[in-house]
Amino acid sequence: MKRFTVSIPKELKYKLDKSPDVNWPMVIKDAIKEKLEKLQKFEELERKGEL
Repeated sequence: MKRFTVSIPKELKYKLDKSPDVNWPMVIKDAIKEKLEKLQKFEELERKGEL
């Protein structure tokens, strides 16, 4: 599995630290996957001329 680093503002990090029970890497991974799926669907519709 590949890794990459994401920089976030200090204020956001502070808020994340208030919920240590949340698996933030998994939340981010799921959000990225969801965005990629939406982009793929958009591209398919665009190719078909349905947009």
